[in-house]
Amino acid sequence: MHNSNLRRVLAGIVLICSLAGCTSPTDSQYAALKDVPLTTARLHAVTVVTDDANFSKRLAKQGYAAMTFSSNYPDSDRIAASLWSVPEPVVARAAHFHASVPDAPDVRVLVMELAAKGREADPATNRAFFRNVLGSDVPELPKGIEASEGVRVQVWTYLIPNVAETNERLRANDIPVVFDPVTITTAYLGNHKAMAIRAPDGTIVELVETVAK
Repeated sequence: MHNSNLRRVLAGIVLICSLAGCTSPTDSQYAALKDVPLTTARLHAVTVVTDDANFSKRLAKQGYAAMTFSSNYPDSDRIAASLWSVPEPVVARAAHFHASVPDAPDVRVLVMELAAKGREADPATNRAFFRNVLGSDVPELPKGIEASEGVRVQVWTYLIPNVAETNERLRANDIPVVFDPVTITTAYLGNHKAMAIRAPDGTIVELVETVAK
């Protein structure tokens, strides 16, 4: 009798969901956003983490040009470490590369021990997130770089017109902000404002407003 009652309850739940069009919270959240995209974003750089100390050398052999900076600015490593969720010494050792292909994103390489692999995102949810939040296609790694157990994307960095306005629109639409807007100066981007959200698979999406010189 108990099992029979349980089956009826489960059947009722399934019927209610089918009538109501139940989806996972993430699916419905991104697909149901209004007045999209919430901001217009252009992919500027991808930050990969790897436990391979020779990864940067292989990038150079593939035609990626190393960018060198004389020094960084006080506190920039500390802020970047918090924003990207990596240790500060790892940020201090970051290697930057410019792709030889026009309009391809720059590549930042962070060498560190890797934790267990994170969750996978549903393709439809991923498309809805990037399309409706950022007005972008789902980003892909630049040519010659493949994600693997030893090479992962830590951060997608996008340029946006206005961090303050974007922050307001994201919060108004219940998109979690994982790093509040901050003004920072780095040797790589100069003076800029940055904030961060997360893609459906947990990857950090850094949103940057550069300051006109």
